[in-house]
Amino acid sequence: MSRSRLLPDVVLLAVAAVWGGSYLAAKDLADASSAAAVMCLRFVPAAVILFLIAAGCGRLRGLRAATGPGLLLGVLRAATIALETIGVTQTSATNAGLIIGLSVLITPILESVVTRRRLSSQLVLAMLLGVAGIALLVSGNGFTAPRLGDLLVLVGALTRAMLGVAEASVTAGDRTDVFSLTTVELAFGALIFALWGGGDALTHALDFTGSDWALVAYLTIGCTLLAFLGQLWATKRTSASRAGILLGTEPGWALAIGIVFAGDTIGATGLLGALVLLAAVTWGGRAEYRWRSTVSTAAAPRSPRHRTRG
Repeated sequence: MSRSRLLPDVVLLAVAAVWGGSYLAAKDLADASSAAAVMCLRFVPAAVILFLIAAGCGRLRGLRAATGPGLLLGVLRAATIALETIGVTQTSATNAGLIIGLSVLITPILESVVTRRRLSSQLVLAMLLGVAGIALLVSGNGFTAPRLGDLLVLVGALTRAMLGVAEASVTAGDRTDVFSLTTVELAFGALIFALWGGGDALTHALDFTGSDWALVAYLTIGCTLLAFLGQLWATKRTSASRAGILLGTEPGWALAIGIVFAGDTIGATGLLGALVLLAAVTWGGRAEYRWRSTVSTAAAPRSPRHRTRG
């Protein structure tokens, strides 16, 4: 695999790993404040940092040009974060991890509908295998009865898939300014969450410990600022389907981080799920690449035939 194809995959896997740790971080921080405060503290500082960088580098004009697509991504991003954050607090980790993982399957389906391209049978099977792997990975303690949180996370999986397709669409082309797009996206989310949880954030922040502020830094810098920039950069160099498959490893990372840092245990079912998920990602990535290559070749204009004179 060439470096140009490998690097976006590595970035997307790193983003998935960082986001995998966001569940434990957000849970601990929410225990010290509230879900609304967590979302506010996660977005507002990141948006301010990006805006100051843009102003210092003279890139404010680029922000105006990115307003339209940035607002679209901002709506989908804010909706996804809100649904996942609130939903996870109202359901079990097993249910949430499984339902969020369904975005792996929803993303390429949406992309296929938008682009009117039929998915290959191997890609479909790889997606189903990935969902099965996620189910095994997070179902060690059984699938509990559905609750309101389950429905919220399910809608979050849908908006996450929509976000992936939208990102692939708006970042198509070499002239896309990923930095400006991310800045506008985060600024819109920050505005929503500041109005929603700004009061809670200010109230609880006064009582935060050093550990709490470390969690804020992790969610702001790692899970939001760097992860969003990295995701857009990598998605621009691949496709929504491939990005969805790689980002779909997030539940596995979440479980691994829970085992190491929170003392969670994993049994034979979880280990089997991890192996199945790894196989699905590897197979699905190759199948998706072949699918894109085949479609691109079929869509390429044919050169006119030269007529011979008799």
